[in-house]
Amino acid sequence: MPEAVIRLPHLPPLINVEEDVLPSLWRGAAAEFFATLIFVFVGTGTVVACQTELGVASIGVPSLTLISLAHGFAITVLVYAVGEISGGHINPAVSWAVMITGKQSIIRTVVYILSQLFGAIVGSSFLKSLLPSSLRWGMGCHSVNVALTPGQGFIAEVIFTFIFIFVVFGTAISPFAGKFTPLGGSEGPGKLTPFAVGMTILILHTVGVPFTGASMNPARSFGPALVNGCWKNHWVYWLGPLVGSTAAAVSAHMLFLSTPREIFRLNRSVELNAKTAQAATKQTTAAASTPKRQGGAKKIVLSSQSQQPISSEMKKSGSAIMEEETETVPLEDIK
Repeated sequence: MPEAVIRLPHLPPLINVEEDVLPSLWRGAAAEFFATLIFVFVGTGTVVACQTELGVASIGVPSLTLISLAHGFAITVLVYAVGEISGGHINPAVSWAVMITGKQSIIRTVVYILSQLFGAIVGSSFLKSLLPSSLRWGMGCHSVNVALTPGQGFIAEVIFTFIFIFVVFGTAISPFAGKFTPLGGSEGPGKLTPFAVGMTILILHTVGVPFTGASMNPARSFGPALVNGCWKNHWVYWLGPLVGSTAAAVSAHMLFLSTPREIFRLNRSVELNAKTAQAATKQTTAAASTPKRQGGAKKIVLSSQSQQPISSEMKKSGSAIMEEETETVPLEDIK
């Protein structure tokens, strides 16, 4: 029985010379900038729209539902849009978690986080420029519920972010993920990963908005705070997500990237590769035991028609027979 191998996160490289080439780096940075801009614009815009519709600066059940749906589906479509370009982080906490588990260089992480913060600032500024001063209620700024202490708000953000990052690792990063998805390929999580991540955001907003606004994303909190000057307990929305993402990344890295057969699911591709290797070994053994023809003699194919060669390619049961060199010899010449 194989031994359990627990893989601890290792220090990230400063730069990945193969991946961090300038065109790739800035292409990913642009994707993160625009995706975060759109996310912050849609998220904060939904909060303002709900408060304006109700005429009060509070969150009721209808507003809570709309805000959760807006944030969840916005993340879903944006990860679909930029996931193949940058990975679809749209969140400094995600970039941080990917970096500390050694899956992304420090240079790329810094570029991504700066792009996300800049996108959040521009998105919040766009929303503010569209609204008259009478409708600028909070502008989607995050704040800890007055019934809670800042410390309780911090713990809430740690918990919300832990759950979110744990799901990200389980669906987007784990090599064991995606085997149950009908749209997935043989490797990775397939096409349903953005949906799983977006639904996690939706669920956590439904639970967390009454507590802290359910940030889980320092960029989402930073943009409105800078544009509108709402800095009260702002440290909660940086320290909470970073602590939560660190704990989730370390835990998920050990869980999903460790391979004790008796505890964790085996990666299907590993099993398939093992079977393929066994089949190849059997074929090699069989070929080695077959006597070889001397002098590279060609295979003789008998034909009753001396001028009609036999085709070297034939199809049978939908599969092609491998091509091999042949020589046609008339029957009358073989006596």
